[in-house]
Amino acid sequence: MEKKDLAKFTKEELLDLAKKLKIIGRYAYTKEELIDKIIKKYKALDKKEKTKKEKAKKEKTKVTKVKEKKLPKIIEKVKKVITRGRKKKVEKPVPLTLEEKRIEERPPRPYWEAPVEPSQALPQPEREEVKVAVAPPPEERFVFPRVYGDTKIVLLVRDPWWLHAYWEVNREKEKEIRRMLGDDVYARSKYILRVYDITDIEFDGTNAHSYFDIEITPGADNWYIEVGKPNRTWCVDLGIFTPEKKFFLVCRSNIVRTPRFGMSEITDEEWMSLEEDYWKLYGVAGGFGLGSSPIKIKRAFKRRFKEEISSGAPWSLFSFMERKKERKFWLVVNTELIVYGATEPDATVTVQGKPIKLRNDGTFTLRFALPDGTQYIPVEATSRDGVDKRRITPIVSRRTE
Repeated sequence: MEKKDLAKFTKEELLDLAKKLKIIGRYAYTKEELIDKIIKKYKALDKKEKTKKEKAKKEKTKVTKVKEKKLPKIIEKVKKVITRGRKKKVEKPVPLTLEEKRIEERPPRPYWEAPVEPSQALPQPEREEVKVAVAPPPEERFVFPRVYGDTKIVLLVRDPWWLHAYWEVNREKEKEIRRMLGDDVYARSKYILRVYDITDIEFDGTNAHSYFDIEITPGADNWYIEVGKPNRTWCVDLGIFTPEKKFFLVCRSNIVRTPRFGMSEITDEEWMSLEEDYWKLYGVAGGFGLGSSPIKIKRAFKRRFKEEISSGAPWSLFSFMERKKERKFWLVVNTELIVYGATEPDATVTVQGKPIKLRNDGTFTLRFALPDGTQYIPVEATSRDGVDKRRITPIVSRRTE
């Protein structure tokens, strides 16, 4: 392969070719360096192939010469064996004597068996039936394909601050974009993820509250995205950013919402009895008796106070001390579990015995609260005709210390 032929390839195509040739450190090279490395690799492979062919040819010639030298000796040995077999004398049969002839002509005696009484018959051993267990055929393990030949991006929620996106762009879509931009512009452009905050709006591609871009490395097919904002709605576009700072959309993701973080800001009010209100309520309730004088009230309260203290009973009247101001420092840790997967779009899927709805491409995503303990999450898929079934049960344990 010539250098001018490789120059027509894009950097992504050269990276794919370098990956097949097992060139180490390929992502760090420029396009020119990649071309030089690929040409050197091809030359080394050609040289290795020629050496192998020459060696095989020499071995073949050597074996042929050895066979030609040994062939006359082998022919001579075969001739001797054939000649020796022909010279063998056939021995004539010896004539029988008169006595031997009489013995041969005598008729054979009949075979006689003595009768056996049933009581004398030997018991026959019972035949044991040997059962051979046939092992069931090995179950064919289902392996998810690496690619599906689609052009799409899927967005998932990891926690209140992080998202995870994975995508696929098929060859036809790449060729279409290359024709639209041109080979030169396409080679100098970059793939980016544009992350939109679309909380509480109907997103049309232009009316997001805000957005930010993430440049992705060539060959990447998934990315963790730090949004840093709980309880917000997000959408992600996969696109191409040209040197002229123009953005061309390739595909748009589904819409997700990050969960809340922390405790509710609405708290219950705390109530306490004031000293003045307590005296009023105690007097109205008849604690001191109707028409009692202040001296009697004071004596009655002291007597009641001593009785409650000496009895050891729990009691609570009111606090004469000022309440301490509560500090606002706090920490809350919550855990959620995300279960996602894929199957045939027309299949029926149940999770923990409950049917779930699949997307058009057969994928699904579920979020579970994850308390302390062990959680069993059986996922079962059944084909449309009900013949095939697959069951996978993730077992997740959580312990908080």
